[in-house]
Order: sequence, then C-alpha cells, then structure tokens
Amino acid sequence: MINVYTRSINSKNIIILYGDRKSFRCRQRSKLSNGLKVKPMNFVSFKDMEKVKNRDKNRIIGPLNFYSISKL
Repeated sequence: MINVYTRSINSKNIIILYGDRKSFRCRQRSKLSNGLKVKPMNFVSFKDMEKVKNRDKNRIIGPLNFYSISKL
C-alpha cells in the first residue's frame, strides 16, 4: 500500500489517497463506457503538499482508501 498526493479537478484542493499500485495503474489506463479516456490524476509531490498544508489546512482532503480493481 502506498500514499499518493493528487490535485482535485479544479486544482484547488489536494487529496491524499491510500491504495495499491495496481489500482492506480488501472485508473490511469481506464476508459469510460462510451470509449473515451478518463482524465489522468494530477500527482503532487510531498513537498508541494506540505506547502499547501502550511498555508491552509482546509485544502487537504483525506487520507482516503482507493481501490479500483473490478471483480470480473
């Protein structure tokens, strides 16, 4: 299990995700039901996350569990 820091869609908040490497890989390569690609996650370094955390703690969300491997 690894921690990953990503930006939200509007790039204002940082989300801390806790998950497996396979889940993140599947998410980055996945496609929607209509065949279009999913927008990739905007990863952030730990140092950038700490800068945002020092300025405004309300902009940090998480840690959240991330599991995206389907059971087919």
